[in-house]
Amino acid sequence: MPTVPPKPPTSPAGDRQALLKLLHTLVSSEGRGNPFPVYEEFRSRGPAVRVPWGAFVVTSHALCQELLAGQDWLSLDAHWRSRHAREPARPAFEFLENTVLAVNAPEHRVVRKSFNAFLPVAGVKAARPLVTELVDRCLDTLDARLRADGVADFADLVSSRLPMAVVSALLGLPAADNDFLRQVSHDVSYALDLTPSARNLRRADRAATSWAAYWAHLCAEPAARLDGDAPLAQWLRSPDAVRLGEERVSAMVGITVVGGHETTAGLISHGLTALLHRPEQAAWLRAHPERAPDAVEELLRFVSPAQLLTRYAPHDTELAGAPVKAGELAHTVLAAANRDPALVDDGAELDVTRPPLRHLALGAGVHYCVGAALARLEAEVLIPAVLDRFPRLTTLPNAVGNDNLAYRYLLSMPVRAAGPAGRRRPGAAPGDGRVTVGTDGAVLTVTLDRPDAGNTLDAATLSALHDIFAGLPLRPEVRTVVLAGAGDTFCGGLDLNELRRLADTDPARLRAVLVLADRLCAAVRAAPQITLARLHGPVVGAGVGLAACCDLRICAQDATFRLPEATFGLPLAWGGALARLVAETGAAFVREMVLTGDLVDAATACARGLVHRTALATRLVDAAAAWARCLARKEPAAVATTKSLLAALAPPAAGADADILAAALLGARRPRPAGGRDRPTAPA
Repeated sequence: MPTVPPKPPTSPAGDRQALLKLLHTLVSSEGRGNPFPVYEEFRSRGPAVRVPWGAFVVTSHALCQELLAGQDWLSLDAHWRSRHAREPARPAFEFLENTVLAVNAPEHRVVRKSFNAFLPVAGVKAARPLVTELVDRCLDTLDARLRADGVADFADLVSSRLPMAVVSALLGLPAADNDFLRQVSHDVSYALDLTPSARNLRRADRAATSWAAYWAHLCAEPAARLDGDAPLAQWLRSPDAVRLGEERVSAMVGITVVGGHETTAGLISHGLTALLHRPEQAAWLRAHPERAPDAVEELLRFVSPAQLLTRYAPHDTELAGAPVKAGELAHTVLAAANRDPALVDDGAELDVTRPPLRHLALGAGVHYCVGAALARLEAEVLIPAVLDRFPRLTTLPNAVGNDNLAYRYLLSMPVRAAGPAGRRRPGAAPGDGRVTVGTDGAVLTVTLDRPDAGNTLDAATLSALHDIFAGLPLRPEVRTVVLAGAGDTFCGGLDLNELRRLADTDPARLRAVLVLADRLCAAVRAAPQITLARLHGPVVGAGVGLAACCDLRICAQDATFRLPEATFGLPLAWGGALARLVAETGAAFVREMVLTGDLVDAATACARGLVHRTALATRLVDAAAAWARCLARKEPAAVATTKSLLAALAPPAAGADADILAAALLGARRPRPAGGRDRPTAPA
């Protein structure tokens, strides 16, 4: 956020240095991880402290309430930025200026009213069945991961994923785009940070530009890309939306996505962490699920996912007895106000049994959070469900928080189930066995287990593999990972029958599956452990690419390798396989494999570097196991560092592979010229 030019301090030089040190601590990684002690330091200096750039840091609950709900202070708008910004307009700030966050009276009333048209409060209240269904899905995934691996990342699987799934479902946005929307939300929110770095502001600008392009794409084909029955699609056809203009409509929907994700992700991740660190509180809430609404209010107060809001004085005034000139800023620290002794005696203590307090976690006044009801609903449904299904869930110490003081949440929240993983909800199905996992000491063996389908990679298999490999950084006890295939073949490639069916029926889902394939390859390459592919039988298409993602490869002496994509009329565009294969074996060899589609035997593959060792077919399993045990004795930190150094030398991996292959598959479904021959449907 650009600030007013620095002004001479109104406090002694020593106090200025102390404040600078305090601010430096606040924006450090330590301060962002736990800002509450810094807020208390500010409180000890007074209810409103002038900082060196001329603004005020306000920690008093009463003053924050007055600044947010009164008429004398305004939200940062285009008028303020035009007068006080020290740099040209940025896409991220232009985005914000078109949202309800940066509009003041009288225009604010018109914009705020529009929110009720496409995200009505009544619709949120009626969304409990939808939220419950999405909660169950997320917890099923968490349960499966805990049962398979013993540990899971709650943030990735639940606290970040659920809010975006809910808001996109209510708005009618394509579910396949949720991962993209989560990243946009994360990056745009840097524009609201107290002191964003230049790098993070560039990320915010790119995200705002990406959102604008995405929204234009959605509106270009509303029947195909938006749920026509959802309130948003209906509102877009209304005169009200037309009057607001395309740019404002885009920003309004975008800020709904951002607010719906960031605030709720913080409430869930930090709120559940606080509960799990206080077993007696978790036990009480588990025994009294009907008190969940009150408990959520206490969690909102305690964790304050939206940490601060900034206001400016439109005219000369005063604050806590200090003179304020027009244009000067006040940073209302909601997280500090919610722990003010004037509000609650023991503000630094969590007590889910206490009656709800008049906290400011979701703001106050005309700019009160438009997604407040939705955030509360998700937490009220999710948190009791987690406590019930996972009564022995514990957090691991290596959680990772985001680096944004405006919205505070966990990017990674490793959890472990002490004892049984959890009580499976009624009607939940176990895993379908496409991938099996076994351990032998420090060696983890991951086996493709679809022998009747040639171990081809369908969406479910890709998802299961991705979950396993993405979780490897959380499994330090694993030193080596062996990737193998059941039956007579290692892997027959992508399941083209499924992909072509999706090309006919659900193009958005098709692209989502291919993006998942790219993410799987990235996860295999990024694993800190040594990965070893154990190859036998035919290794075809994407199977070759998946094996190439592993650090080392051993194959049976009768194994064969083939890249038949061109034969099927498709490019070799999957998970960065082409770049990886060229880097591993050389361009000439890969060119021959791709353009001819001919079989390559094990001896040639070994000579060319496609595999590193061969073994008799009858001895392959034992040979791979012996090698894996030897590799597991390497020092983990040295292995991880060496792999990072090697990765830095490699060419870029995935690029736009998912879009290229999706376009090819969709193009293949167009009507063919008369006399054209059908392409084969075998996997590649």
